[in-house]
Amino acid sequence: MTELRAKRPLKNGRRNRRSQIGRLPPASDKAAETYNRLVESAGILLGEVGFERLSSNAICDRAELTPPTFYRYFNNKYEILEVLAEHLLTRSMDAFDIWLSSDGIWDAKADNTALLEQWFRISSEIVASEPGGIWTMRAMRALPQLSHLRLQSQRQMTKQMFVVARKLRPELNEDLLYNRLRVAAEFGYAVDELILEEDRISSRALIKQAAFLFNAFLAAILRNPD
Repeated sequence: MTELRAKRPLKNGRRNRRSQIGRLPPASDKAAETYNRLVESAGILLGEVGFERLSSNAICDRAELTPPTFYRYFNNKYEILEVLAEHLLTRSMDAFDIWLSSDGIWDAKADNTALLEQWFRISSEIVASEPGGIWTMRAMRALPQLSHLRLQSQRQMTKQMFVVARKLRPELNEDLLYNRLRVAAEFGYAVDELILEEDRISSRALIKQAAFLFNAFLAAILRNPD
């Protein structure tokens, strides 16, 4: 896992003062090392036991640190899960931004199945490479404390696609175009989970079929004006 840093306080002011202080970046290299140790231990443990059995005490035991050290940076396990989720989503969104600039991906007349296969492969590999990655995905869907991150990332992905598609097809109704792309973003997250969880169909076969369906879907989005 790449190095993690404490998150900035939320701008909406919903966090209490203690939570805001706990979200300030570590002030020293030693503090940053301790912080990263906690987060990395949480990710590994999450992959082993899932988010329901994950606890602050278990994280401390795995990191060989004390509970007071944990609470210096996090109020509870949900905050450390949020850090894991943000790290995973940042990697995914950065990779998606690069992939989105691929030549031909928005050509309504082209067969973009190969490019779509590439993206689904990249996305699933990112999740699989993160300690506790698939459980982080599940947590964002199942836990109310993390649902805002999933929604934010899906909306950001939709916005990225919308900006590109709008330039290519300015005559399309903006609301309709955005709504269709928002559905596409939701499907994309479902595909990631399916590829990593389904053990009766090979990931290669799933990626191939997902790309086939998405190719037709994206082509329809750009061809149909209403």
